[in-house]
Amino acid sequence: MATWKHKSQECPGDYWFDGKAVMTRGVADTLTPEDILAITTKLKAFVQQENGADYLQVFEADDGRRVWCIDQLRRAMKESGEFTPAQLEEYDVWTMLLPEEY
Repeated sequence: MATWKHKSQECPGDYWFDGKAVMTRGVADTLTPEDILAITTKLKAFVQQENGADYLQVFEADDGRRVWCIDQLRRAMKESGEFTPAQLEEYDVWTMLLPEEY
């Protein structure tokens, strides 16, 4: 298992990464379940500590590999009432991907 470091975010934000989590084929094929759990745990702890985060969070392994986590909806968007429950079900997603898959 690699050691994953959370890189500094570019700016603060209102994203909570609390929707449905999905991963790309690249993440599923190249990361171990332990790596995925480590990144997710660090991400969730950071978001709680910062009371929200930027939509893009970057993690880098000690071997140089990078993983991006991208959230779709800000907390304010979810609480605005502009989305129906069905739309929230569909669009409240955050994705773990490799940068080259973007």
